Amino acid sequence: MAALSETIQSPAPGELVTMFQLDTSSIGGPIQHFCPANENNAGVTFNGVYYTPADVSYSGFEMTGTGGQATPKLKLANTNGVFQAMVNTFGDLVGCSLIRIRTFAQYLDGAAEADPTAFFGPDIFRVERKTSENPIFIEWELSSSLDNQGAMIPKRMVIRDTCTWRYRSWNVSKSAFDYSKAQCPYTGAILNDMDQTTTDPTQDGCGRTVNSCKLRFGASNPLPFGGFPGVARFQ
Repeated sequence: MAALSETIQSPAPGELVTMFQLDTSSIGGPIQHFCPANENNAGVTFNGVYYTPADVSYSGFEMTGTGGQATPKLKLANTNGVFQAMVNTFGDLVGCSLIRIRTFAQYLDGAAEADPTAFFGPDIFRVERKTSENPIFIEWELSSSLDNQGAMIPKRMVIRDTCTWRYRSWNVSKSAFDYSKAQCPYTGAILNDMDQTTTDPTQDGCGRTVNSCKLRFGASNPLPFGGFPGVARFQ
């Protein structure tokens, strides 16, 4: 941090780089690492993590001394289908975390002054609601981790039709499934996220529906389904 303090006080600190982590693991999804795309459409690597370039805009992230918290917003381009697929699979991502870290270009991995400890943050935000979705972009309204107004107990979201348990993952380097962070107890044959049998372990996944659970554990057996299928819908 000493190097960072010296840098921000210098007359020419360099290019400030912003990076994001969209963590949907609380509802059974992946963690997406991305950064605003530059003119070369190149990503960046910091502390061993690669951040994919994305068309992203955001506002309301900075704190002010004028009273209440701002309402942060995040807008992501909907052109490559990645974020649209996440919304389609895991709902509107409400309750997920968005983490922002910032550093200067000279501290990125591979730079002469690379330093994984030199960064601002992490700044943590929570996805409150999806405010817009169209073929061009998806926009969410966020809340700061400092703003606890409206917090609900229990913290776990009641989702009817989607299992939120973490599924096993394939460790390529070890050629084996990793269950260290898995909440779903399934250890059987390989099926993809369309619930189709496959021999490719890298395609292993789950459709996260009750039928997906029945295919893996048996329709007549107790199902460790991580959703709440008995919850009624209210109009």
